[in-house]
Amino acid sequence: MSLAHRRKKRPVEVRGQLLDVAARLCAEVGIANATLDAISQRAGVSKGGLLHHFPTKQALIVALVDKLLDDLLESIESYIAKDPDPVGRFTRAYLLTCLEGQNNADAEHWNTLGIMLATETAMRTRWVKWFSKQMRQHGNSDDTIGCLVVRMAADGFWFSKTVGITSVPSRQKNEFVEQLDRMTRSGSDRLRGHAQRKSRQLS
Repeated sequence: MSLAHRRKKRPVEVRGQLLDVAARLCAEVGIANATLDAISQRAGVSKGGLLHHFPTKQALIVALVDKLLDDLLESIESYIAKDPDPVGRFTRAYLLTCLEGQNNADAEHWNTLGIMLATETAMRTRWVKWFSKQMRQHGNSDDTIGCLVVRMAADGFWFSKTVGITSVPSRQKNEFVEQLDRMTRSGSDRLRGHAQRKSRQLS
């Protein structure tokens, strides 16, 4: 890789580094206490360098939420790609993302997104638009009461983990997931028939 290419990529890398540090710091000390000075210092980037990418703290927060939503969607899509049953597939992927996202190396990022959605009205508006877009895309396959209940259960699990209230005991986790999985498939004959007809039309 040429020096010129490395120089060209560096602004992107710095921007990503600043967002990663901001996510960790917001999870540790809260959004209000995650100052631009603290973020730039921990990231090893000058204050001017940070302001070049994010002129205000609000601009940084908006960019961070957008990044976290992109990461969330990437995880959901990875689960969808491995699920052969189209009915309830988005809901199952959302559930698994909420469960597993709290236990991997990016757990702080999930916590940060949860905190922002709970405390920032503007961020909740972005979330509503994001989730509405997903449901417009997947509504035909996930429009059952069972899927709705499972998505609400996933939200509850995510929020409870974010605020440290409770978690699913490891000995019950498999049964927990299996029962919710069954709910995404129950009462779905109409949707499965619709999905099959649509598949035949496309073939």
